[in-house]
Amino acid sequence: MKRSICMALVLACITALAFAGGGSQKQAAGSAKLPLRYYMPGAPTAEWEIATQAINDAMAKDGLNIDFQPNYIPWDQWVDKTNLMLSTGEEFELLHIMQDFVPTSTYASRGQLRGLSDIIKKEAPGLTGRFDKPLWDSATIKGEIYSIPAYWRDASGDDEGPIVIRKDIFDKYNLPYPKSTDEMLTVLPVLQQKWAAEDGVKRYVYEHTLNRPPNAIERTYDTWPFYVSQDGVFQVRQNGEANMYFETPEFKKDADFMNALYTKGLIHPDILNLPADTRRTAVNDSGDFLLCLMTGPQWTSQLTAAGIVPNAVIYKYTLALDKPMLTNMPLLNANGVPVAAKHPEVGVKFLNWMYSSQANQDVVLYGVQGRHWNPVGTDGIRQIRGADGRPLYAFDYWMIEYVKYHRWDVDNIVPDDEKANYVGNIYPNNTLISPVVGFNFDSEPVRVEYANVMAEYTASILPIKVGVLPYAGNFQAADARMKAAGSDAVIAEYRKQLADYLKSK
Repeated sequence: MKRSICMALVLACITALAFAGGGSQKQAAGSAKLPLRYYMPGAPTAEWEIATQAINDAMAKDGLNIDFQPNYIPWDQWVDKTNLMLSTGEEFELLHIMQDFVPTSTYASRGQLRGLSDIIKKEAPGLTGRFDKPLWDSATIKGEIYSIPAYWRDASGDDEGPIVIRKDIFDKYNLPYPKSTDEMLTVLPVLQQKWAAEDGVKRYVYEHTLNRPPNAIERTYDTWPFYVSQDGVFQVRQNGEANMYFETPEFKKDADFMNALYTKGLIHPDILNLPADTRRTAVNDSGDFLLCLMTGPQWTSQLTAAGIVPNAVIYKYTLALDKPMLTNMPLLNANGVPVAAKHPEVGVKFLNWMYSSQANQDVVLYGVQGRHWNPVGTDGIRQIRGADGRPLYAFDYWMIEYVKYHRWDVDNIVPDDEKANYVGNIYPNNTLISPVVGFNFDSEPVRVEYANVMAEYTASILPIKVGVLPYAGNFQAADARMKAAGSDAVIAEYRKQLADYLKSK
């Protein structure tokens, strides 16, 4: 009898340890919480501490003894500070990965990320079915998973190439929406002059990130479609031909157009030194831009809160819609576990928990219902704002969201086709797949050359790419410096690895 009671107690304890999220184990109640120090770019909102407590309370209710600790790093310090943290072995549990800044493959080739395949299999097997194969392929190097996708929007039906304008301002001055590069060069100076005459503020054309290629205008080229890596270094054509992007005819076209904008005063005169946060504020918060190449404000709620209303103030459109869309980067963002993490399972468990239900994602992204947000309908949300017009709490969804639980902010004006394209592909019959999908370049064999090339790119190529220096008279010397840095060795290794990948498919 006593033995039966003991066995029953043992079985009860084992049952209590089983985590409902599928495959992982709850930690014993009352045991010390394990820290989850999550580093991400940006800055927190006003009531982040209240929301963080709510996140931890929700996890505790589900039996996870995890102490979620969000840590923010200013945008202009992100790359340097995280590189230092990783290289010195600073202990933390979760790192946000932006594929256009430093991709998963680069962190992995440096030996800075923990392999996650076994951890996922043991602690969160349910994660594997949440994401399609192209997403996992993009997070996998040589058969090992090194990051967990942040599937915050579907990227299979577009190529990150919209033009974004302030529709209300164009309409106010009765100006046509520019539908070509020539029209941009004609219309934008008029817009800039008229707008500045009203309030004395000079606005500019902005790119989402300086090193990223201007896909918006590249769509108009006869040679489209082609892939250019988000760091602006590699180009791959649909036939598998790989080149250094800055040595291609398309780069020259890009640079000549950007220099024409710069010469006309349409690009900020100090664009190379302008803080990233200043650009983001001008674009996302105040709407002080003439035009955005690639990503502009995702939605209109922040601009609406700033009094920039009524009607649809943001207009996104794609040039040369008759040409195909190119799926080249299905994985836009991800989250990885540093090798220095003593408890690498913590980050995996947290993401598995968050992605296991709408309610869990809601508390992470939106905070406390009734205090920070209220639901509207089945998939709508209205955020509660402070006196400054900003949400009292909001997590940057693009870093961590699972799009199947996405809620639409009812204060945003989002066309139905844009909503559909956010969660799926509205161009299924006009979409091509780039040869690079699933390919991850391992820079380790040319580690020194690659590091030198990336440093020289910033010094020599970027000023030409963004238009500050004209291509003519500057490129030849810049290219010579890139070759001296090791660009020929880097592209040779890239071609070799890509060829091996394509043969294996």
